[in-house]
Amino acid sequence: MTKIKTGFRPLFDKMVGTNLTPITEEEVELLMFMLRSDIIFDGTGQQYLPMLEGLEQAVPLELKDEISQELVDQDTQRQEQDRQMQIRTVFLTAMKESMLQELKVRYGI
Repeated sequence: MTKIKTGFRPLFDKMVGTNLTPITEEEVELLMFMLRSDIIFDGTGQQYLPMLEGLEQAVPLELKDEISQELVDQDTQRQEQDRQMQIRTVFLTAMKESMLQELKVRYGI
């Protein structure tokens, strides 16, 4: 529980700000645990778990004569940025859904 409490704040800061620090695999595992266990997201998080589990790692292109190392590096970087954005999107969508659920319960909306 302490790991979740201490890990949530930096993870949240990474997700919502302009912080471009890459999300580590440990943070992805922490997010998946939070979604799975309903600690933070109150029953709404489990529906987003398959989205995170389905994300693939960035796979570098095979280096061939017509493809330069620079293009391979650019493609790998683009794949990693796309993956980071998808992780942020899942997190923020789960947060939004959790907040809407809380409003429904609290105010009968």
